[in-house]
Amino acid sequence: MENERIYNLMEKMYREFSEFRKEMTEFKTETGKRFDKVEESISKFENETVDKIKALFDAREVQTDVNEKILSTLGRIEAKVDVLQMETAHIRRIK
Repeated sequence: MENERIYNLMEKMYREFSEFRKEMTEFKTETGKRFDKVEESISKFENETVDKIKALFDAREVQTDVNEKILSTLGRIEAKVDVLQMETAHIRRIK
């Protein structure tokens, strides 16, 4: 009688343990799938971000070149205006 009770308890514990183990295996599998999706999302985000940063850097380089050309042109225009001002002042003195 006592042995039968112990046997029944052990059998119940074994079933519960087996069920728990099965649930944990399923949980581990599901968690692994979710982790893989997270890793995939992170990888995609990193790749897109790197591409966008490269594009911004390239655009900044192009804008820097344009700014240098504009400043160079502006310097030449200022020099020409200075020369014209001096010539105009010289012509005014002559008149």
